Amino acid sequence: MKYSFAGIVASLLVVVLCACHKDKFETTPTIRVKDINSTEVNAPDGILKITLEVTDREGDAGGGDLTYIRVRTNSTPIPDPVNNDKADTAHATVPSYPKTDKVEMVLAIPYSFLDEDPVRNDTMYFKLTLRDSQNHQSDTITTKSIAAVQ
Repeated sequence: MKYSFAGIVASLLVVVLCACHKDKFETTPTIRVKDINSTEVNAPDGILKITLEVTDREGDAGGGDLTYIRVRTNSTPIPDPVNNDKADTAHATVPSYPKTDKVEMVLAIPYSFLDEDPVRNDTMYFKLTLRDSQNHQSDTITTKSIAAVQ
């Protein structure tokens, strides 16, 4: 049986292209901010809601851990830090849900976590990262600036 050179090259090219096919989503979860309900959260009962879109090939973000870090951008220091300073890093366990490669989740943060200055508005942004149930960690993403308004 005689094979043409062009036929062999075409066959190899098809095999290489099929072998290099990448899945739409990666094993490591990815997160992006889909929506923020407001850039101003009002005292005393306002709630900041950050809607995240999570993609993960294994669909195992449920049962994972969402870490969010508040980065305060006020130029004035926190008055009376012993009584007003709060933890800047918080963790939220991601509720379990049926495995799916794409899901939306809403992180709700109350005004009481945002407010550190009892006299002035506080401005900040958040850094967020997600670790899925298999310990794969997403990149860190950043929100736009948020104000906790007195």
